[in-house]
Amino acid sequence: MIRPKQLTRMGTFQLHEAVLDVLLENYLEGHGVGAAAISRRAGLYRDAGVVHMNDALVHGCLNELFDQGKVEQHNQPDGRGGWRLSREEYARRRDDI
Repeated sequence: MIRPKQLTRMGTFQLHEAVLDVLLENYLEGHGVGAAAISRRAGLYRDAGVVHMNDALVHGCLNELFDQGKVEQHNQPDGRGGWRLSREEYARRRDDI
């Protein structure tokens, strides 16, 4: 039987991978992606509930990934804040090498 903390670690890993995959797909465009857009692309966005909390899961993931050096803050084309893979993380994930 898998314990709750193990399930949490597995789920967190999967959420992080979903966020990183979205950012990998966008990397070559050269700009950041907002948390709401990441949430939508990963299928995590919630239309119902508290306003401004619809992408809270992705915000939490992004903060952890930032602390791990896997993502960095990078503006979106409209100048708003966004996120992007770090160069090091992109080098680890790219499949053309």
